[in-house]
Amino acid sequence: MTATAEVERPQAPPPPIAIDDGVIEEARRRQRRHRIGTGATAAIALLAALLAPLFDAGGSRVRPPRAPRPASSLTQLTGPRLGGATHLTLAVSENGGSVFLLDVGRGTARAVRGLGVRARQGPQVALRPHGSGVLATVTHSNCQMWATCATGQAAHPDRESQFLIAPTGPARRIATFALLRHQETTPAFASTSTWVLTWPHRGPCTLRLMPAATPAVHVPCGSPGQDTAAGLWIFNGGIAMRVDSLTGRVRQRLVSANQLTPLPGGLALESAETATGPSRLALVNLATGARRSLRWPSSFRFGYQVFPAPRGPLVALEFGEPWFPNAPGRVNQAADLWVLDSASATLTHVPGFPALELLKQSSVGWTSDDRLVVAARGGGSTVIGVWKPGQSTLPIRTVPQLDGYSQFVALSR
Repeated sequence: MTATAEVERPQAPPPPIAIDDGVIEEARRRQRRHRIGTGATAAIALLAALLAPLFDAGGSRVRPPRAPRPASSLTQLTGPRLGGATHLTLAVSENGGSVFLLDVGRGTARAVRGLGVRARQGPQVALRPHGSGVLATVTHSNCQMWATCATGQAAHPDRESQFLIAPTGPARRIATFALLRHQETTPAFASTSTWVLTWPHRGPCTLRLMPAATPAVHVPCGSPGQDTAAGLWIFNGGIAMRVDSLTGRVRQRLVSANQLTPLPGGLALESAETATGPSRLALVNLATGARRSLRWPSSFRFGYQVFPAPRGPLVALEFGEPWFPNAPGRVNQAADLWVLDSASATLTHVPGFPALELLKQSSVGWTSDDRLVVAARGGGSTVIGVWKPGQSTLPIRTVPQLDGYSQFVALSR
């Protein structure tokens, strides 16, 4: 693995890269990683703005994993009752449909008005924190960019709309624009705008801020990652590139033979792909390429997702098993949850896990005060767990099932 920086050297526009030269395959990888239950091996996570202090490669202090529990003893998520005032609201996105505001303390949910989506309608809804509220991106897809579209279908582009959701009010539309099937988006850093990366069949890829009047710039082809104060990350297979989004110049390039998942603090989680799934985790400093090896902590090896805390070094790692053998009852999927301290390279097992749950209808998130929130659905019920690092138990509370908790944003009041 090598890391290089290119800051002052003038750079010519990148050479043309055909769509088939890795870009479409990278898009397929990102789609497979989107949810573990659909065959994902990892998910693109948030990347923080500031680079972490440089650290040297070396061993890590990792707690040895617990022995896997037999299937006969694995149950749905249990724990002591979550009592008292939680001061917590969840903006919940169901599977392909409505968005709800869930008052965890009262156990009540109300639909967010103004988004123009209904349950089971099928648009893709992405949620992320924005100030004291939530930024919702609703994409009505005409055809997938990695599939063969019907004749004439490409002339009808996808439509992407962005809304601001206040903790107590309806959604407010702030932008709408069309997306062709050879375009991909990522949120702009500390803004409600969106970067749109376009790759034609001929010529270099381009990047443009939408909505904005600024012209597009040439950038390397790939899938846009998280935008940061230090630049926008673009990924193409095992190549991670940090580009100046105003000029398109590559400021940094990291090449790895393995899969890279960005983490806060200028880090990435690296996993080696094998015939049986990912293995051999490592923390990578994106600025230097330095690595710190991690053990694979879970008995589940199908894949994982990362959920970084909004501040500090903590990252939740959710390991999923989409077909758990001999599971009792109607739920035959399971999840295991660990918290990685990326500053010390230590892993902590979250109490109550592994547990049976429906992977596509459950999720994980963090509050602004570093509480880990778990939504687990299965067996006709949904529970919310709230855990503060260092606690020996995971208190839970039963909440409305809705149509799944495919993703959520936790808002502290």
